[in-house]
Amino acid sequence: MPEHDDVVSPELVLVSSPEVADRARSDLPDYEREYDAWASHARIAVAEAAAEQQRRERRFMVGAVTFTTLMALNAVAPVLLFLVFR
Repeated sequence: MPEHDDVVSPELVLVSSPEVADRARSDLPDYEREYDAWASHARIAVAEAAAEQQRRERRFMVGAVTFTTLMALNAVAPVLLFLVFR
């Protein structure tokens, strides 16, 4: 079987000489390094999304407490004014 410089088919690598198979394996992309880079980017993206979610929840909580305080004062103020100016 003639050995070509460009082995494209996986079946041809299976039946070719060990040198050609080793060269074909060395030409494969480094999936472990690519996965590590992708996982690193994914972790950063998830951490950023979680931080943004916490900022939103904090902002919402401040608004909710402010609104509740103002509404409580709105309910108590007329009674206090009535008692003071009676």
